[in-house]
Amino acid sequence: MNWNADLGQTEKLFIALFIIIYIFYLIRVFWIAKKLKTIARSSVLKFILRSVYFSLLIMALMDPYFGDINGTIKAEGRDIFLLVDISKSMDATDVQPSRIEKAKFEMNRLVNHFTSDRVGVIVFSEDAFLLSPLTFDRNAINLFIPRINTDLLPQGGTNYNPALELALEKLLKAKTNNKSKVIVLISDGENFGNFDNTLLTRIRRNGINLFTVGLGTADGTTLKEGKFFKKDEDGNVVITRLDSDFLKKMAAETRGNYLEINSVSDSFVELITEVEKISANLIDQRVVTVTANKYFYFLIVALFLLGIDVFFTVRTFQL
Repeated sequence: MNWNADLGQTEKLFIALFIIIYIFYLIRVFWIAKKLKTIARSSVLKFILRSVYFSLLIMALMDPYFGDINGTIKAEGRDIFLLVDISKSMDATDVQPSRIEKAKFEMNRLVNHFTSDRVGVIVFSEDAFLLSPLTFDRNAINLFIPRINTDLLPQGGTNYNPALELALEKLLKAKTNNKSKVIVLISDGENFGNFDNTLLTRIRRNGINLFTVGLGTADGTTLKEGKFFKKDEDGNVVITRLDSDFLKKMAAETRGNYLEINSVSDSFVELITEVEKISANLIDQRVVTVTANKYFYFLIVALFLLGIDVFFTVRTFQL
């Protein structure tokens, strides 16, 4: 028999106090019995009974166990990278309260839903930045997501190349054998960079599942710069619209899926369903020693003896 816990100084102090006080109690009982010229042998029976169940309670407190059992812990899941566009057009309010706030809300839903998967976050506009590496730590990710805004990176248009390159690098260099890899790209589709089509080929060849999420409406809306509306070089008010064609093309060329979020529909529930269909792979496996705790045996016997002590009385003095 082995023990998971040891007696601390506090426990030892209480045990010593119990023994000392009970010994004084017995001395007093026998002294009174002597004065009365009688015997008090039944007090000894009570002392033995109480000592036994008190000892059993202490043993239960020390959490005894018998033998060791080797158990295997397996971590299964997916590696999911969320790529979110933080260019200025994401401040548009054709999706309430704004495109960027709606994106953050949906990202939180996805992160909190896939609790057994590793999730990472990349923000991008003209450049890309790794906001959170792949991690199981939901608290850390939920701390980062509310801080996402369109001022995190220098001003510029939307360029998908840096974000997809960074996501590919992190997914392919991840120190696991996990083959269930997912990229979720959230954007309004306005692309101002020269897109590198070889990125889509690499995504498809490496078996990475790409989901593109269009955020906005075809009618679009204006953008504000301070107190005024944003204007182009010709002085015309800029209208930012959802460009779904390019996002659909990326999804089609990687055999992925395109989904849309706007004022009348929200396909993020469908996205969660589609990601769930992707088989979760083994991420990590470890052999651990599991102890078979048996404290309840000692506790049950102690409580039984305690019940006997409470409900059955003995005559202390025999007169």
